[in-house]
Amino acid sequence: MSTVDSSPPDVPGYLLHTVLGEGGSSVVWSAVDAAGVPVAVKVPRPGCDVDGDPAAAERQVLAAVRHPHLVALRDVVGLPDARTALVFDRVTGASLRSMVRARGQLRPGETVTILTPICQAVAALHAAGALHADISPGNIMLTADGRPLLLDLGAARLMGQTEAAWGTSGFIAPELRDGAGPTSASDVFSLGAVAWFCLTGNGAPDTAQRLDPDTVRSHVGPELADVISASIDPDPGARPDAARLARLVYEAVQPESIEVVMGDDDASALTHRLRAEAALEPPAAPRGRRRRIRRSAVVAGLVAGVLLGGGCWFLVSRPLAPAGATPGRGEGTTARPGGAVVQQMSPTRSGTVPAQDDPAAPQHRTMELLQWLSDQRARALVDRATDRLSAVHRSGSASHASDVRLIEALEAGGHRYADLRLSVAEASWVSGDAEHATVRARVDWSAYTVVDRTGARRGHPAASGELLDFELRWDGSAWRIEHISDAGSS
Repeated sequence: MSTVDSSPPDVPGYLLHTVLGEGGSSVVWSAVDAAGVPVAVKVPRPGCDVDGDPAAAERQVLAAVRHPHLVALRDVVGLPDARTALVFDRVTGASLRSMVRARGQLRPGETVTILTPICQAVAALHAAGALHADISPGNIMLTADGRPLLLDLGAARLMGQTEAAWGTSGFIAPELRDGAGPTSASDVFSLGAVAWFCLTGNGAPDTAQRLDPDTVRSHVGPELADVISASIDPDPGARPDAARLARLVYEAVQPESIEVVMGDDDASALTHRLRAEAALEPPAAPRGRRRRIRRSAVVAGLVAGVLLGGGCWFLVSRPLAPAGATPGRGEGTTARPGGAVVQQMSPTRSGTVPAQDDPAAPQHRTMELLQWLSDQRARALVDRATDRLSAVHRSGSASHASDVRLIEALEAGGHRYADLRLSVAEASWVSGDAEHATVRARVDWSAYTVVDRTGARRGHPAASGELLDFELRWDGSAWRIEHISDAGSS
């Protein structure tokens, strides 16, 4: 039975409806923002937002790092009674914990497909000087579109903080059980324990002794035994870092598509698992009617392959920028209601010289130039035509190589895109000269279909892209993309 008052709290700018989940210190509510967009709002219980503001570390971490496999923080709202509410993207899917409990265990290739991007997300946290500090199957979700997502940064803290750690039994590093402070190595132990769970249905053995290799293989099988052994080594210094672990996992076994089994509770909007005390086992998910979803093999190919490569400006979406935000607004741009930046076309140039052939296009025809490049890219992807990518990317560039790998992965899996369109939602000039230019843009994509070699079709929803910096190079006759990075990071 819920311990939450039936009346939702007043969070300015949001209309709260029903409880998604609750814990000892916080409650997560289903809500919508002023534009009607579904969100999840985490509200501390009265008296819990004290002692130096426990939400501060979470906000600091989420503000410092954005990653397609980390749940995204949308807003931070101060409440009238001095508590702080956190507003997150609302996502739908199956938790790894309930999925494995429903199936018993996953195959090694499925484990690779889930664990590789989660390791990358943790590596991004570590690179930003932060820790997750409570990695467990209940904090990992496979979203409705097949994307592994790491949830619940409620235990997150900056590296060097030494207070007692939260955690979930079976996924806590032995040094933490002995009273040491959390480190990046303790996060890696948890990742190894998650892999153990995927393959066995149980957390890692609660022992401070190094396990015999034959013992590990007898539990998890031969494919990932060496990687898991290194990850859960009782000596923190012997564990690989998270970035290396992602590579080791990916190289150990061929990724494969995931059979998702989820109950009705998972089908609801689950966003942010609330922490329990380290000594408590998280409550079991209610049993419900099971639904089976077989993800196309393209999930394995893209999640474990393309997302490793970077430089891709779709299929790795991030939420829209907050309303009113116009990052990088420069000469030749204007703002629409809601904060989208729109390029004003120069009447003396537009319609005379194609944007890609106009030396001044990055500054004066930004939107037109990025849209042309996006159109060419979409056509090349739909037709799986690597030769057409030369019209989009500078030959030999990282962005060119990334799209070549994407097309090769589609061909190898017998898949193709249909009805795919890319649309430049905002674009602005940042800097440049006669040969180089940097423009900032967000490219969204339409609803599209993935068709397999049998002709079976699977629809995917439209979504917004992330705000990226596109570094362009003038080759003497036209502009081409040379490099793509997070906005403001280059």
